[in-house]
Amino acid sequence: MPEAPWVRYEGEAFRRELTRFKMENHPFRTHRFFRDLESGAAPRETVFRWATQFYPWLACVPIAMAERFARTSWQAANDRFRIMILDQLVEEAGDPKGKEPGHPELWLRFCEGLGLPRDKVLGAPLLPSTLVAIDDFLYINREMPFYISAAGSSEPPNVELCRRLLPAFREHYGVDESHLAYYSLHVTADEEHTRFVGEMVEAFANDPTVRHQMWDAMLRGFALHGLLVDGAIAPGGAA
Repeated sequence: MPEAPWVRYEGEAFRRELTRFKMENHPFRTHRFFRDLESGAAPRETVFRWATQFYPWLACVPIAMAERFARTSWQAANDRFRIMILDQLVEEAGDPKGKEPGHPELWLRFCEGLGLPRDKVLGAPLLPSTLVAIDDFLYINREMPFYISAAGSSEPPNVELCRRLLPAFREHYGVDESHLAYYSLHVTADEEHTRFVGEMVEAFANDPTVRHQMWDAMLRGFALHGLLVDGAIAPGGAA
């Protein structure tokens, strides 16, 4: 029986194996809903349900990044990691001086491009599945060391997903370019965030117990993203 990856690999090799597994098995790659979106087979009503439930998740991402930042200890060895997390936090939340909108705002603009008014998105009730996914996402970032929660992040699969869905929303769902900034931005922004996450994982992947925790955080992230999508697209989900 082969050794578990957190036993067999360490350092850079573990980071590569974690990334490989994530790229092949993350719901962004494997869930049928995203394949249907890419081909234009997902009904618009189902897309609407998913979009309204993904918004509150996105609105919580800056809070999760703040929790991750708070879990980064003061030692000088962690200075570069604090800067990485702060960079992602500001990008997710939006420039505090108002120069660049945050990702939740870009999502609302995307929804408008789909034909889904922002007031309907903002007023949509949260499904139990969405609440559970958000609660656990925040818990992981609040309670786990920053390098453990980073290992569970959805980069780099989100880069690939955005590359696939950007032309799909143009061609199949009629979203014009002015409403696609969320997707066009993530094609490039999450490449940098992928590098950040990889550096954190590699720097701390020197102990099998830590590596096991990182692997578990990744699997937990898979489960949360799967739950978020499954609940939203299920018949009878939020309109």
